[in-house]
Amino acid sequence: QSPEMTFLSSSDSYRIKIGSDGRMQLNDISDTSQDEMQQPYFLCVAEENDLSSITRLTIDAFGTDTITLSDGIQGLERMILTPPVGIWNTYSDYVALTEILSGLRKRTRRQRMLPEQTADVSRPPVDKCSTAEECIAIAMESSLVLVLAREKVKNAKNGEESIEVDAIATVELQLQPTDGKIPFTQPWLDTLERRIAKFLGIQSGNGRQLQPYLSNLCVAPSARGKGLGRALVRCVECLSRDTWGYSKIYLHVDLENTSALNLYKSEGYRDVGFRWNPFWAGRAAIIGYFVKNL
Repeated sequence: QSPEMTFLSSSDSYRIKIGSDGRMQLNDISDTSQDEMQQPYFLCVAEENDLSSITRLTIDAFGTDTITLSDGIQGLERMILTPPVGIWNTYSDYVALTEILSGLRKRTRRQRMLPEQTADVSRPPVDKCSTAEECIAIAMESSLVLVLAREKVKNAKNGEESIEVDAIATVELQLQPTDGKIPFTQPWLDTLERRIAKFLGIQSGNGRQLQPYLSNLCVAPSARGKGLGRALVRCVECLSRDTWGYSKIYLHVDLENTSALNLYKSEGYRDVGFRWNPFWAGRAAIIGYFVKNL
């Protein structure tokens, strides 16, 4: 288990600095003044209190149109969630926020079960599983979400100060089967879709092999062009290789998103060569599936 990592002020709090090579360095700032603490940004493992800020950052970076159910699902998924989808789209921003926040909480359940103000960046305990399904279930609640942020002090109504997080970048690292399927915000949908595909005899890649998977990389519009996205990519690569002990990492990228595609290619990612392409996949079947040897 790693040293304590948190955004919340405490006498023994730690922060993480990220270098240009993507490596994390612990920095004890317990003696740092309050004014100085408000200035720098630090990379930390997300806690429960950080998830709302990460959710809002994700919506601001990607927009509700890419998150709401009307544009985020196709075919089979649309049938699964109808008729509620029609009602939810009336409140697109609320739905997007609720969906992302709910999904984050489910995917980070293992991390959130730890004592307050602690973080565990070790490999998810999938080696102890007896079946592939059990391993996937553990992986689905063991995501590691990193967020680049700084503390922001606000005055509460009762006169007491409260600490909020000003997040400008985030990335998620998890274990996923290497079958090319794009994970949904809600993990139960992934389980359902894989079961249906297996029943119909539709398979691609290796649905039983779990490998590191980079997702949900986003940087606030005001903070782009500073190399933050590249640094976060290198950071999760280091975690995957040096801490989790893997030699490959996978991701999905929209081939029409030129900036993201160029970033990943320049970092050594290459097209796997196949897609998750059941007959209901729709546009998801043309999203690029990339891998990098670490």
